[in-house]
Amino acid sequence: MSTNSNTNRRWLGFELSVLRRLKFSSIAIPFAGQPDLGWYLKFWGKQILDNDVCQWAWWMSRALVENQSEELGEEDVSMTLSEAYVPRRRLHNPALSQMTNEPLTEPLAEIDTVWFDNVWLNIQQIENEHRRALAYSTALGVGDYVFSFTPDTMALRRPLSEVFIALWRSSRHIANNGKPNFSVNHDAHEFIRSARADLMFARFPRPEGLAALRRGVVGWRETWVRGTDADWDAIIAGQRGRLGDDVLSKEHYLQLIANFLSRAKHIPQWAISHTEDGFVSAAEIGDVIKQFRRIGVTYNKDFSDVVGGKNTFIIIA
Repeated sequence: MSTNSNTNRRWLGFELSVLRRLKFSSIAIPFAGQPDLGWYLKFWGKQILDNDVCQWAWWMSRALVENQSEELGEEDVSMTLSEAYVPRRRLHNPALSQMTNEPLTEPLAEIDTVWFDNVWLNIQQIENEHRRALAYSTALGVGDYVFSFTPDTMALRRPLSEVFIALWRSSRHIANNGKPNFSVNHDAHEFIRSARADLMFARFPRPEGLAALRRGVVGWRETWVRGTDADWDAIIAGQRGRLGDDVLSKEHYLQLIANFLSRAKHIPQWAISHTEDGFVSAAEIGDVIKQFRRIGVTYNKDFSDVVGGKNTFIIIA
């Protein structure tokens, strides 16, 4: 298991340990990202309303949060992997051939590009949307597998169809919490304005915004799930003047947070997660929150013992 995976688990464990202390039956998550938190909270019987402007995160949430009972069957897997390595006359999504594998700083191998392009086309044939979401989620796991290698470890790689099957066989349990859980693909500001929940849990986007993610693994995920890179300019433009925009000044970033929180005033309780990176402090985030309501308590976890570790705060208001 990678150091990054261990770190993510510890971050998630910290978030869950704080949320366990709060009283709520429903939670709105406007910037969902990976759906790990929502998936765990289903086991606690909480109703989950989550959202992300990126479709890769939305499909993963549909697979693990919104989905209550559907599972990817052998026929679905067989259909997904059918002729996955067979080159076509042209790629359906030619942008994949230009995407960079960050550890190798070069485009993905041609055979990998062919595999992901064919698998995406095959997934479109799965009619049930939650099973389709599970196929997307599993293939995204294969993408994480590919991006985890360096030039020194490339020889250890397994065939991608083998990896897909292994991930499918060890996939997470689909929990049915008996609640109407929702996963949507909206702008976070529009989502939170209409969300009705006892608690909002928010990790605000970094000040570099979505534009900084376009060339990395997140950019690859979004380009693959959408089947094109043609939507990126519109996605980035849609975040202008909102959290998710490219922000240069601290004052501007804090104002964007205030604008977002003003849309969430109807939600009784807030839990704001913030990791200090030298740009904005937890105290400054707290000052913005105080414009709207009293801060009840702040929890802190020091992750300085891990690579890239920083102080992480969860502010309860």
